[in-house]
Amino acid sequence: MGKGVIYYDVLGVARDASPEEIRGAFFDAAKRLHPDANPDPTAREAFLIVQEAYEVLINPQKRSVYDSFLPQSQVATSVAVNLKYSRSKLPCLDEAQLVYVLLELICTAESSQTNSPPMNICLVIDRSTSMKGERMDMVKANIAHLIRQLKPKDYLSVVAYSDRAVVVVPTTTVVDPHRLEHEVSLISTEGGTEMLQGLEAGISQLRAIRSKDIIRHLILLTDGHTYGDEEACLEIAQRAAQDGITISAMGIGHEWNDAFLDKMTGLCGGNALFASSPEDLFKYMEQKLTTIEKVYAKGVTFKFQNDERIQPRFIFRLYPEIAPLPTTSPICLGNLLYGRSLTVLFEFLVQKIKQPVDKLHLASGYLEMDVINQGGVLQFLDIHRPTFEDPEPELPPAPIVEAMSRLTLYRLQEKARLEVGQGETVEASKHLQYLATHLLSNGNRELAHTVLMEAEHIRQSQRFSKDGDKRIKYGTRALLLPSGLERKKL
Repeated sequence: MGKGVIYYDVLGVARDASPEEIRGAFFDAAKRLHPDANPDPTAREAFLIVQEAYEVLINPQKRSVYDSFLPQSQVATSVAVNLKYSRSKLPCLDEAQLVYVLLELICTAESSQTNSPPMNICLVIDRSTSMKGERMDMVKANIAHLIRQLKPKDYLSVVAYSDRAVVVVPTTTVVDPHRLEHEVSLISTEGGTEMLQGLEAGISQLRAIRSKDIIRHLILLTDGHTYGDEEACLEIAQRAAQDGITISAMGIGHEWNDAFLDKMTGLCGGNALFASSPEDLFKYMEQKLTTIEKVYAKGVTFKFQNDERIQPRFIFRLYPEIAPLPTTSPICLGNLLYGRSLTVLFEFLVQKIKQPVDKLHLASGYLEMDVINQGGVLQFLDIHRPTFEDPEPELPPAPIVEAMSRLTLYRLQEKARLEVGQGETVEASKHLQYLATHLLSNGNRELAHTVLMEAEHIRQSQRFSKDGDKRIKYGTRALLLPSGLERKKL
């Protein structure tokens, strides 16, 4: 059992749980995780952990010894879990139904600046020919500003890539910011775009410092596609997540592959952003740096199984950084910040339910996180609902209603993008007009105007404008944060 793993959290019981509660929690978990009943390879590992926890806690002597060696700080990990469901009870239906769940992980610990770990940031810059001129000048100016914000104990490296990667600044502490700015100012543009080269060189720089409590983050800045190495980039992102490295991306202009960068950054808890102006890039870099400084736990990952009747259809991180996430286990939810919540919206498709059950497990498993200055923590998480023949009608909680409503708007623009790609421009234009109407009714006048202009452009030219699809995508994405959730500026 690794450092920080709490047997009480493994079984999902309180520290003062009775033997009956411990026994019941173990039997419930065993039904789902026993290798004879669950062929998932991750289930066997989870079952062994559950069995180990049960054998200690059910034995009074072993439990007493275990409790005596358990530090108080590890019993209360300063992470509160809050679940909101679209329904408290699911009806038994002969057809599929959608269920929404809002997961909030709330860090209650207070930040200690004296004990804050150093940051290790690698900037991976696209220096292909298309970045020549204003775009590269904008990137250099923003990097210079970021360098001035770092502390002497922080680490920085800079990699520039085109057809090949060049390490402009090897991993170093920021004790001489003027020298680092000068090195960055010498970056020149040339060649094509091979992102894999840059990612490999950047991650290699981040791995040069092996301290377990250091916060490692790769920030990719690009204005174009990469060709032929997408799958290799996704694989390297998965390996980075296993090493506790987060990858974020900032797309400049209109030619970069937003769908690919969303997928790649989502694998390791990062996000992709659209920088349409120097002001956007400046704002995003500031926010990114401030976010990294406030990390309480790195790489919060949800490893889960679900009932065979359940299909996770859509998972979206709403806070602190908005991003779509993968729908298959394990999912890296991102970093948990001091004094902030990590908020994720799940959409589950539930197939027909024939008869009532006490617990229909939508997703059941463990949250794993690496708490700074503490180590690995494992926390049991079971997302479930009871089912009834004819439950009373009820209204979903307000944050769920608003998140679902805005999710519909986000998906509407996705549908329009797909229709334009398929040549169905009349339908795409109608969907954008419908989207604009709803945006106006919600008071989002500026975005509604952008959408209407784009609908007209599609009618006339049969395609989106140069960056219209990205403006609408990231504009509607920003609406996904429901009211009632924390909106503190970072």
